[in-house]
Amino acid sequence: MSEELGRLQGESFQIAVGSVRQGDSPRFGIDIEHVRRLAESDAEFQPILVHRKTLRVVDGMHRVRAAKLRGQHTLAARWFEGDEQTAFLVAVESNVRHGLPLSREERKQAALRILGRHPDWSDRSIAKMSGLSAKSVGSLRRQTVEEEKTREMRIGCDGRARPSSTAEGRAAAAEVIRNNPTASLREIARQSGISVGTVRDVRRRLANGQDPVPEKQRKENAADHSVIPATVHRRAVDSVSDQAQRIDIFNRLCKDPSLRLSENGRFVLQQLRTQLCSTEDWKRLAPAIPLHGRSAVAELLSACADDLLEVAQELRRIEDSLVG
Repeated sequence: MSEELGRLQGESFQIAVGSVRQGDSPRFGIDIEHVRRLAESDAEFQPILVHRKTLRVVDGMHRVRAAKLRGQHTLAARWFEGDEQTAFLVAVESNVRHGLPLSREERKQAALRILGRHPDWSDRSIAKMSGLSAKSVGSLRRQTVEEEKTREMRIGCDGRARPSSTAEGRAAAAEVIRNNPTASLREIARQSGISVGTVRDVRRRLANGQDPVPEKQRKENAADHSVIPATVHRRAVDSVSDQAQRIDIFNRLCKDPSLRLSENGRFVLQQLRTQLCSTEDWKRLAPAIPLHGRSAVAELLSACADDLLEVAQELRRIEDSLVG
């Protein structure tokens, strides 16, 4: 993506500050203090990135606000020519690489959106783009991506597809080495579908009389293919599916200009985002609540749930009356 970002930026030019609009950003909102600091500085702003078709800012909304505060009428810019989905990816990567750092929650939500659209991308490639660790992305994948969307092949940072688990690829590489000991690392990698580095490790392990697949991977592979009771498996899939559906609905709301481009709308999105995250946090924290306090916590949560249910029912009543 780094190479693509450089290619898409092109030559800079001056654009009217009032002609650009807020784009689909991984940020939850504008940091007014950061805008003020930018406006008060003597620094010349780097060109912003603008989606040519929509005039939405892909990267640089804080600079736009700061330019307005300075009283500037124009600002240096570069065109972005891709589609809106790619624009969001570029926005995420740009905000990770420079400017005001994204919060961990902003990076997490960005990674979730990328996972939803590109479940076949590797954990490492999504981590590099979102600013999270590969381990964190892997954890998000297990929590949110539906089982049927988990691919056997993953696309890495270099754009090449490789098996999500190298166990089968290692075994295939070992077979190639046994049949053709003089084959080059690249040729073995091509035939087995794994990286040259992994092939090198397989060859080393064979030379040392070891299994080509490390013990940890063998255990994980066995666990992945173990028999799980149908009811337990179904509950797990249903739970993940529900969470994935909620995130999908929320992501669609985030694209709605009437919400995203108004102060009240952004507050609604922020509250929904907090609610989605807090539900998962409560599930994680529940076992840590002391036994003597669990009943009281349960009562408070039930009361909050009842309040939210009442609001939801009122929204549905209003919608029904408008439709009727």
